[in-house]
Amino acid sequence: MDRAEAVMDKKETKVEKSKGRARTVQERAKAWEELNKKMALKKAEAQALKDLQAEEEEIEDMEEDAQVEEDAPMIPVGEMAQSIWAPKVVPESIPLPQDEEEEL
Repeated sequence: MDRAEAVMDKKETKVEKSKGRARTVQERAKAWEELNKKMALKKAEAQALKDLQAEEEEIEDMEEDAQVEEDAPMIPVGEMAQSIWAPKVVPESIPLPQDEEEEL
């Protein structure tokens, strides 16, 4: 009986120590989860800032392009379309095919 009691006492102390270690591990895990959430939030904020800066640069480029277009000499639409988009092509006359069956 005394031996069984001694074994039970050892087991109880082992269980208590194990529970204490488990609590410590869980507390550390919570700290890491919070830290990971903070880091993810910082990354998202940094990405949003980069996206915003890229949009601002794009808008500035578009404004500069619009300014350049305003400063460019004006070409009438008809002339521009003919000179740039539609090359002048002179259609050649195509001979009609000869019907050989008409001789019958």
